[in-house]
This record gives sequence, structure tokens and C-alpha cells, in this order.
Amino acid sequence: MNEQKENDVSSFVSKFINGTNQSVFLTGKAGTGKTTLLKQIVDTTHKKTVIAAPTGIAAINAGGVTLHSLFHLPFGSFIPDNQIPANGELSFLLTTPNTLIRNLKMNSNKKTLLREMELLIIDEVSMLRADLLDAIDTILRYVRRNSNPFGGLQILFIGDLWQLPPVVKNQEWNILKNYYANIFFFNATPFKKVDLIYLELDKIYRQTDSDFIDLLNSFRLNKISKKDIETLNKQYKSQFNLLDNEGYIYLTTHNNKADKINKQALEKLSGKTYSYRAEVEGEFSEHSFPIDETLELKEGAQVMFIKNDYSGNSAYFNGKIGKIDTISSENIIVSFSDGSPDAEVEKYIWENKKFALNQESKEIEERIVGTFSHYPIKLAWAITIHKSQGLTFEKAIIDISQAFAAGQTYVALSRLTSLKGLVLATPVQLSGPEIDKDLSVFAQTKTSISEANEKYKSASKQYVNIRISEAFNFNKLKFELQDHIASYNKDAKKSSKQQHEDWAQNLLKNTQDLIEVSGKFQNQIKSLINQNESDYLTRLKDRLIAAKDYFIPLLKVKQEEIDLHIDVVKKGKGIKKYLSELKSLQGNFYDQILVIHKAEALCEAILNDEELNKNTFESITEDVKKPIVEEKTKLEKKTKNKGEPKIKTALITCAHYKQGKSLEEIAVERSLNLRTIESHIGDCVEEGIIKINELVVQERINEISHAASELDTSFLKPIKEYLGEDFSYSEIRFVMSWIKFNSLE
Repeated sequence: MNEQKENDVSSFVSKFINGTNQSVFLTGKAGTGKTTLLKQIVDTTHKKTVIAAPTGIAAINAGGVTLHSLFHLPFGSFIPDNQIPANGELSFLLTTPNTLIRNLKMNSNKKTLLREMELLIIDEVSMLRADLLDAIDTILRYVRRNSNPFGGLQILFIGDLWQLPPVVKNQEWNILKNYYANIFFFNATPFKKVDLIYLELDKIYRQTDSDFIDLLNSFRLNKISKKDIETLNKQYKSQFNLLDNEGYIYLTTHNNKADKINKQALEKLSGKTYSYRAEVEGEFSEHSFPIDETLELKEGAQVMFIKNDYSGNSAYFNGKIGKIDTISSENIIVSFSDGSPDAEVEKYIWENKKFALNQESKEIEERIVGTFSHYPIKLAWAITIHKSQGLTFEKAIIDISQAFAAGQTYVALSRLTSLKGLVLATPVQLSGPEIDKDLSVFAQTKTSISEANEKYKSASKQYVNIRISEAFNFNKLKFELQDHIASYNKDAKKSSKQQHEDWAQNLLKNTQDLIEVSGKFQNQIKSLINQNESDYLTRLKDRLIAAKDYFIPLLKVKQEEIDLHIDVVKKGKGIKKYLSELKSLQGNFYDQILVIHKAEALCEAILNDEELNKNTFESITEDVKKPIVEEKTKLEKKTKNKGEPKIKTALITCAHYKQGKSLEEIAVERSLNLRTIESHIGDCVEEGIIKINELVVQERINEISHAASELDTSFLKPIKEYLGEDFSYSEIRFVMSWIKFNSLE
């Protein structure tokens, strides 16, 4: 696939997400940029989005939550049948649709979140079992009160099925095989009814050698020839010593072997052992720790970085291997054999997130419930193939003699950038574990660009029809108001809220007129849609604009009524909860206005064959009055609840800075190095908390901005080299943070 076609695939994924309600499976070989595209979609989609993954580590890496926590799923197996087969005693939990719903312990806020969610992204779908997806489908249909597959929710599945497969024990499979041809996610029940768009990224960024790429593909598809084996086995070196060859990492199939190699290699080094322990705050399960809680190192130890250098200096990247050059209880310096400059290792903060619906703004928000702070390195004489997923190595020794899954050999080999850096610990055999035949059949269902284009045309029209109908369905407003009125159930002498019941009754009565008119308009919409004439979308847009001009001013009046009422009651005592309820009501009217605007924007985009994204939609609705909610930044505010994370470390630095302290003074007071403090200040500039002119004079801001533009880069090192010794890295870092802040406004 040429570069133009690859760009087409990326744009088609984004187009389907933003312009349809169609579920999509995005796949691609290792190194094709699936994770990059995931982040791009999250940043640009106009939809309320949640990210999830089958395992804790995969969820942390994707910036999401586990599927089990999102849907309150029990561990064990699920069957899409309420009749449990008589198979004697079971050593695992077996759940049916009835027992799943009966035992579902989900509060109203979580249910509202699932109802409001417009897009679910499931990463690392190769590990997602069909029965787990059936359980998710059952919960979504129940909670969203929608009998369509996944309760009408759009899902973006991302992953490479040719890599590590789902895990199912023999006793579980003895039951599940009665319902599923195999355990891969695409065998879940909803796919018998829903059309899944299957798109593949083909451009590989990790490797450039075409011969090596062809060899990898042979292993990926288990179409290995004798020539492939001969080529690969030329890399077998029986006397190759790991410790005598700097920069190599040993990839093996089992944890205990990797741990043993690392431990033995560390023990052989002379010198003092330094022990570093992670700082864990709030909720962060041990099963989700990205690295070991305790890290033991010595000078000379071979280590691997597991994150990119987020300072902007590009001193290291995820998977880069080096050696501990200098070490103390407070400082770790890593050197590299490739001649690149030494890197000072700074602690990285991993975040455990939860998603919640803001009842006032009706937006899905991320909430950081726990953090894991540690040096982003690990001993790297050896690592398991499973943990190497997503990493890139220049040099590796690979032991696949005990590979137990078809994808393990491919995952191991595809970590390397070229065949040149490969050493085989044992010769490779001609045949490996069998690849599931159903997986090969499923691979043939890939959607071509031309097919995707045709499916988009019909799916986008269906989507805009649904969105317009929903935009003028005001039943949700009615139900929310009725629920609110039902809460006035106390003695007026004991409740300040109770005194305002008449006001609430009048609000419902006045809103009822709107609801009746909207019902008549919905009938007109259905009539236009059913006629399905060639110009129906243009006529639909005209009717939509007329309806928008009629309804939105009236909805804004209701917002103002609630505003005025809030001004009246907020002077009283004991009304904190009542004020929150009023803001939630106001949020419902705000959300209805946004839905109407979005329906119009979608109709316009589809008529013009354009894509609606977050920036376009926000520019259209910037004049819509948003309910006043407590402002939060990505750096997270301090919470008072026990068990919640403390204030984010960058905000502590910011607070010191606001008190007039110099960066050097803050570094000493906080026992952190100056570069870390500068990084914190850069984060605060990027959030708009600190103004750039407080740190850098305008003339130098202009020069640094010009250099970044000329070089077309955001990396600090080339900008520094361009500007010369007169400019410091800290100035450049601050200005680049400011540029990023402006680009996000």
C-alpha cells in the first residue's frame, strides 16, 4: 500500500468515527502507528469518548480504564444463554445474561455515563475474549435501554489479532466451545447482526528493510517457507554471550527465565546496590504497575527506558537500551553505546484514570484516581516477549524455543528494526503453533477503500437521521424534570428546598409546551426521511435550521429561568445539594442545545462531504452559554476525599513559584533537580496557569518561535543548536509549552 493509500486508511477511520455510528476494527502489523492514530482520534473527535482495554497494563498504556472496571464485570466466563449446561462442578465463575444483570452493582452516575457515551475505544483487542464482549453487549443493551447491538453504541476496536491471543483455560473452553467457534472477539454474538468495518494500516514505520518486512509477514501469517527459516537461522550463534555484548536484550517466553537472567547479571557487577521504591498514591492496583514497585540498580547495569523523554530533549525513547554510568540515591545517569549524549533519568508519573459524566456540563471527564511515580527504566538484560509489545530494539537475542502461542514468534521478531541486530538463542523450527483457521477466514473480510467509501455514504445518512431525531426528542428533559419534582418529598419546615416545589412545577408546565411542539416536528422529520428522495438531506437541513431557530431561544429562556432561581436560592442555608441538582437540570437544557447544533453541523458536513471534528464543533457552539462548573485542569486539583491522589506535583511547584520563589529555591526546597522543576513549570505554561511573559522576554519568545517554525520541529535539541549558546534549554522548553497551549485554545 503506497503512502497516499495509507493516509486514506487513517482518514477513513477518523471519518467513520466522526460521521457515522458504525463500529470499526482497526488493525495493522507491529509498528504501523495504531497507538498514534488512537491518540489522534481521542484528541479530535466531537464524540463523548471512553478508552478501555482488557488488562490493567494495557489500559494504563492507552490512557484508559479496564473493561472490567468500566462495566463492573465479574471475573470468570460468560455464556450468551440463561441455561447453564450440566457439566458437573466448575472451578471458575460462569455468568449468564440473567445472573449478570441481577448481580450488576452499578450506581446511577455510572449508568448515566454509559448512556451518554457516544464512542468506546477498546485497545489491544487481540486479548479480548468473545464471551467478555458478549457480557459487555448485555450490559450496554440493558443500561442504555436499547436492544440494538452494544445498545446502539459505536465501538472502535484496535489491535493486531496475529499477535498475542486471548487466554482461555481448558475447562473454560469445554463450556465456551458450545457457543463460540473460537475465543477471538469477532465471534461475539453482536457481530451476527452488526456490520463491522475492518480497516488495516499497512505502512510500517519501525522497519525499512523490505526483505525483513517480508520475513516478518511470513511469521505473522504462519506462511513460513524453507527459505525463511534458512535466512533466520543464519542469525543463530551458539556461543554468543549476552554480558560480553553491550546493548543486547534477551527476549524469552517466560517471566521466570527473564527474572533469573536479570538477577544473575546484576549480581555479577561489583559496587553498591541502590534500591528505589515507587511512590503510589490513591487507587493503583499492583496488577497494573507498569514496572516493579522496587527497582534495584548498580553502576554498569544494563537498563531499558519504557517511556519517551517527555522533557522534549529526545534524550531517550521507549525501548532504548543503555548502561548506568553514574548512580546515587538521588541521581541516575545512563550512557549509550550509540554515541548519543548521556541522559539523566527523571521520574515519570503514570495515571490511573476513571471516567465520569459531569452532571452539569454533561461532558465525560477523566478523573485521576491514582498515580504511580517511578524511574521509567528496568533491568534489560532480559524481558518477556509479552512485555516487549510496543517496544523497539536495535539489538536483541531471541529465545522462542518454548513459544506457546502462534503470535509470540512474530511479536518477538517484530520488535527489531532490522535483521542485522538479531541473534537467535536456538534455531527456529519450520513449523510453529497452529494459527486458528477462523482467524485466517476473518482476515479475508477486510474492507477495501472503495467498499469503505460506499458504506460510509449510507452509514453517514443513517447517522444524521438518528442525530436529528434525537436532537428534537425532548422526552429526556421531561423525565429529568419529573424526577426532580418527585424529590420534593419532605416537610417544608425541615427542608429549604421544599419551599421551591411550585417553581419546579411551573418549569415543567412551561417546558411541556416545548415537548409537544417537538413531537410534531419529529413526525415531519420521519416523513422526510421515509420519502428518501434524492434531495431529502438538503430539505432536511432546511427544516432543521427552521426548527433550531425556533427551539434554541426557548431552551435558552429555560436556562435563564434556572439561572435566576439559582441566584435566589444560593443565599440560603443548607442548599448545597439543591444547587447541584439545579445545575444538573440546567445542564440538561444546555446539552439539548448542543445536540441540536451538532445535528445541524453533521448535516452540513455530510452534504459537503467534510468531516466534523472537535475543533469545528466547538467553534460553532462557542457562543452557547455553558453552565458554570468548577474549573479543573489536566494537572488535577487537590481533593479532600480519603484515598484520592494528592495534588499533582507540578501544581505544588507552581504554588511555590506564585509565592515569588526562584526555580533554584524551589528545587532545593522540594529536593528535586532543577530540570524537573523546569519541566513542572513547562507543564503549567502548557495549561495556561503561568504566563509565558513571566518567564521569557518577548524578543526571545519571537526568536524561539521563529526557529521552531523554520525547523518545523517541537524538539528542543535542534532548536537549541539552531539558536546557539545564547539560549538556554529552559527558555526553549517554556516557549514550546506556550506554543502548545496556544495551539489547543
